[in-house]
Amino acid sequence: MKSQTIAVAVIILLIAGAAVYFVSGMGNKPADQALITTQPTSNPTVTASDNQTVETFDVKGSPFKFEPNEIKVQKGKTVRINFTNTEGFHDFAIADYDVKTKQLQKDQTDTIEFVADKAGTFEFICTVPTHKDKGMLGKLIVEE
Repeated sequence: MKSQTIAVAVIILLIAGAAVYFVSGMGNKPADQALITTQPTSNPTVTASDNQTVETFDVKGSPFKFEPNEIKVQKGKTVRINFTNTEGFHDFAIADYDVKTKQLQKDQTDTIEFVADKAGTFEFICTVPTHKDKGMLGKLIVEE
């Protein structure tokens, strides 16, 4: 009787866990989604979001470079960067805007979004130790 009660409890927990997984949207993604990569674009994709323009850039990271390694936007624009790691272990960070992706394994993607509210040239880097020194950096240029 006690083993039946434990088995029923385990089944209930498994069902509850599966329900949370699917309700949170995690179960709605294709199994191979992590393998999807996009081409970097020098011309951003512009979409409307809450009556605001969002400029979207697809950036790839690999040892020891970003593609593209220069991004230009107008001051005041909302910027979305979809960062895909194509090889190794990397992230994408802009310290002056206090934004950073997660550190990603090969074929993983993470997205950051921020408002480019200050003009100038800002460095973006991979924060994994020694990667910046090996050339994994680029420029965000925010024009007036």
